Amino acid sequence: MLLSAVTRLTLLLALTASSGRFTQAQPAAAASPLQGRWQFDPARSTDLSPWRTLDLDFTVDGPRVILRRSFGWGRRTYAEELTLDLRREVNLVPVLMWPDNRHLGAYAGGDQIKRVRASWLEEGRLLRLSSDLTLDTQQGARAVNILSDYKVSASGTVLTLTELRSTRNRPVVYTFIRPVAPTP
Repeated sequence: MLLSAVTRLTLLLALTASSGRFTQAQPAAAASPLQGRWQFDPARSTDLSPWRTLDLDFTVDGPRVILRRSFGWGRRTYAEELTLDLRREVNLVPVLMWPDNRHLGAYAGGDQIKRVRASWLEEGRLLRLSSDLTLDTQQGARAVNILSDYKVSASGTVLTLTELRSTRNRPVVYTFIRPVAPTP
């Protein structure tokens, strides 16, 4: 059976176009500048009291962000992990303890669930979290909103966390740097 020249040309073009889809390399997703470990810089930060150290470790996997926070002061330590799916409108996160206490006498209360809305801004250099939770205080239960901006500097070497808490008039600002690997 003989194919017409037009049919052969159409088939050749279709095969060439479809084979190009399979042989072209797909661009790799750019790594998030937030990815990795960050160490608290007390000289450039709001007092971290009742803690002395705070390490952040971010894992960014597509629409998922995992934030591990490790607090310490001597032998006293506390670690927590926050897993967020940015495709969800609201992430429900269990809250066993509120380590950001700052000697306020405020503790995780209510249903002990934090409702977190998360979004990327500034082309992935800024992760914004809006968290709603209930804290128990001496005056009773109190609904609190915390707006947290995790912003990486243009150089990628400094991370600034700015928190606006509905219970405070002034922002809390923490600065972090990437830890330097020891030289052999």
